[in-house]
Amino acid sequence: MDIEKIREICLAFPGTSEGIKYGDRLCFMVVNKHFCSSDLQTLSTVNFKVSDVEFDALCEREGIDPAPYGGTTYKWVKVAFFDALSEEEWNSLLSRAYELVKLKLPQKVQRTLI
Repeated sequence: MDIEKIREICLAFPGTSEGIKYGDRLCFMVVNKHFCSSDLQTLSTVNFKVSDVEFDALCEREGIDPAPYGGTTYKWVKVAFFDALSEEEWNSLLSRAYELVKLKLPQKVQRTLI
């Protein structure tokens, strides 16, 4: 797994775009709400949204911590190295991150994301 594969997975979700936010973050967004990001300087760490249930279990694993700036509050994790998750886990967790953020959008907007 690498940042290009992460990018490929994220951009496959309906309505997803990429852009730079906060000056130094490559962000993957659904209707301008980001669900996954990486540090532009190194592109070696990845942050993404998780469910409340997944958060504690993931943070117990080596190489996965609460993301800085509200990770614990908003349930975002920071993956320090790509091998911390299998390819199957990456696919599943990024899909879930997308869905969690999409579900916060107005239903009218959600219906356009098919």
